Amino acid sequence: MTTPTTVKGQYFDVAVNVTSLALPGLTGWVYLCGLNTRNLTHQLNTTDDTVADCDRPGDAAWRILSATSQQKDMAGTGVHNLANASLIRAIFGKTLPYRFIEAQPGTTTNDKAMIGYWEGPYAFTNWQEGATDGANVTSQFTFASDGAIVWVDMATLVTISVTPATATANTAWNGTMSGRTPGSTVTATSTGATPTVSGNVITATWTTTGAKTLTIVETLAGASGSPKTSTATVTVS
Repeated sequence: MTTPTTVKGQYFDVAVNVTSLALPGLTGWVYLCGLNTRNLTHQLNTTDDTVADCDRPGDAAWRILSATSQQKDMAGTGVHNLANASLIRAIFGKTLPYRFIEAQPGTTTNDKAMIGYWEGPYAFTNWQEGATDGANVTSQFTFASDGAIVWVDMATLVTISVTPATATANTAWNGTMSGRTPGSTVTATSTGATPTVSGNVITATWTTTGAKTLTIVETLAGASGSPKTSTATVTVS
């Protein structure tokens, strides 16, 4: 029996890039905190034509579609977050870069590991807010895609290995890493040496012989498994 891999709705987020607005204290990507539903509608717009069967003209003609455009519109509802009120007023009616972020549980309790995100220009076209007596004020938002929306896949960090696995005492060893994810940050430590990292190469000089453990830590914001710790053994003779 095969069952789907599920994820809870709270692991999806909407973020907007407000850099161009020069808002006090805000820059870069800002999450719209307070949303408890987030929807992304993938829509292909078409026009219809009909094609009749020339051999059976009495039959109903078949519809054929011509794709004319596509859109990916976002919508969300949630509590009215007073901390975000000035932000919402500033972005309403404007076309700005947005992300619809998809994540899953991370490696620690309540942590998120980003799967990827849809990104592109969106116009904030509709905002409704209201409440009944005694209830929390709620807000509803609609964001219409205003151009190309692309999917950005986030990496899953894997174990890093290094070669060669041998070194000579008091001589600089240059180990080439395999498995490093582009754009990540890598640090390395080892007893008896102070390794340095440049690109995909780790350089270290050990003054004593024997098996040396090299600890490699790779981090990449949003990547699954970050930070990822790998170990390698280098035999120094």
